Amino acid sequence: MALLTVAAAGIFWASGGVAVQDFFAHTSKTAMELTNIRMTSAGFIMLLIAWKLGGLRRSIAILNRNPRRWLDTALYGAVGVVIMQYTYFKGIETGGAAAATVIQYACPAFVVIWQSLYNRRLPKIGDVIAVVLASIGVILLVTGGDFSKILVPLECVAWSLTSGAAFAFSTIYPKHLFALKIDQYSLTALGMLIGGLATFGLIDDVDWIGFFDAGIRFDVIWIVLIATVGAFLCFNAGLRYVTPEEASVTATTEPAASVVISFFIFGTVFGSIELLGIGLVILAILCPTFIKK
Repeated sequence: MALLTVAAAGIFWASGGVAVQDFFAHTSKTAMELTNIRMTSAGFIMLLIAWKLGGLRRSIAILNRNPRRWLDTALYGAVGVVIMQYTYFKGIETGGAAAATVIQYACPAFVVIWQSLYNRRLPKIGDVIAVVLASIGVILLVTGGDFSKILVPLECVAWSLTSGAAFAFSTIYPKHLFALKIDQYSLTALGMLIGGLATFGLIDDVDWIGFFDAGIRFDVIWIVLIATVGAFLCFNAGLRYVTPEEASVTATTEPAASVVISFFIFGTVFGSIELLGIGLVILAILCPTFIKK
C-alpha cells in the first residue's frame, strides 16, 4: 500500500506537468506568475496541514534555537524550490511536459560527479552507470538518433536540466535540517511558502484574479491541490513505510506517467529512438538501487 501511495505521488506530479502545458496554451500568464501562485497558495495549505498533523509546532521550536536554521530554510525555499519550479515551468512552456519531465529527471544523476569531486573520492559503479545511461538517454530523446537535427528545443533542454540541478540542490541542501528531526512535511511547507512570498518581488503586476479565468481555472486548481498538496501528502505518507531504495524505484512513475498522459491528452508521440532514450533515463534512476541490491 505504501508503495502505491508513493507511486501515486509521482503520477500526481506528472499530471501537474501536463496541466501546466495546457495552462500555457490558454493564457499569457508567465512562468514566474504561475510559480508565485502555486508556491504561495500550496505552501499555506500545506502549512495548515502540518499544523493539524502536529509536526509544525515542534519543527518551529527546533528552528528557533538557532537563527541560522531559519536562514537555511529560507535559502532552501527561495533559491532551491523557486528555481526548480520556475525552470521546470519554462521547460514545459518551451518543449512540452513529457520532454521537460524526462530531461529534468536525468540531471540528478550528474550530481554524483559533483559529489565525487567535493568528497575527493571515486563515484560508485552504480552512479557511473547512471550518469552514462542518463547522458545517452537525453541525447537520444533530443536528437532521435540523428545528430544533425534537434527534436526538442535546446531552450527546453537548458531549462529542464537547470530544474533538475535545482531539484538535486533542494534534495541535498536541507539534509542537515532533517537530521535535527524537523518534520519533513513542515519543512517542505515552510520552504514553499517562504519561496512563494519571495517571488512577489519578481513580478511587476501581481494579478491572481486572472488565474480564475474559465480557460485556465481547472488547470490552476489541479496544479495547486492535486499536483502539489496531494502529491506531497501521498509521498510523505508513503515514505514512512518504504525504504529509500523502494522510493527511488517508484520515482520512475513521474517521467513514465508524463509520457503516457501527454500522449492521451496532447497526442504527443515519440519515435522508437526517443522512447529508447526515455527508457534509458528511467533505467538511470533505477540503476544505483539495483547495483546496491
